[in-house]
Amino acid sequence: MTDWYRNTDWSDSIALDFDTRLARSRGQQAQYLTLQGQALIPAHPDVAAVLLARAVAMDDEFQTVRALAFLAQARLALADVTGALEAYEEGLTRQLAQPNIVAVQPADYLFVTGYFRREDRLADALQIAEAMPDDGLFGPDPQITAAKAMVFDLAGRAEQAKSAAALALPLLDELGEGEALGVNLAELRSRLMEIAERAA
Repeated sequence: MTDWYRNTDWSDSIALDFDTRLARSRGQQAQYLTLQGQALIPAHPDVAAVLLARAVAMDDEFQTVRALAFLAQARLALADVTGALEAYEEGLTRQLAQPNIVAVQPADYLFVTGYFRREDRLADALQIAEAMPDDGLFGPDPQITAAKAMVFDLAGRAEQAKSAAALALPLLDELGEGEALGVNLAELRSRLMEIAERAA
């Protein structure tokens, strides 16, 4: 049986049951809202965004950064790129004050900025790109290298964009086709090839 705070579907009756149980809980309301919001992102991102915003508003020391990370995902699913970037920004700021809590990945902010060509976020994205190594835990990371290629291209840094795209393309080939990194891989691969050719 699914936990009452991990429903993957939503209806008026489920919402009523959730809010009734939530009212009975004392010290874990932000956690339950965060977990329920996360579970609803794939099928009900609109509901997820509302629940996660409620969690953020509680300003819980241990849950707010996590809720902001999921809120960004829900807003992306709703095509609210600005809202997603704002959630990432707030989460990254809070993480600086709470280094023991890491939930928002700078690479996600970097990728969204580059992929959606958000020049209004370019200054912050460039700082992240310049400070972030290409390697993840298991070697070069396709998300990081692809994000750097798009951000450097957006900034007109042709040589850096070319270098990052050349590193990202074979990594994407290893992932195959379909969806990854939250986007269509064929579309992303085409974009990186365009960057590499334009930067040459």
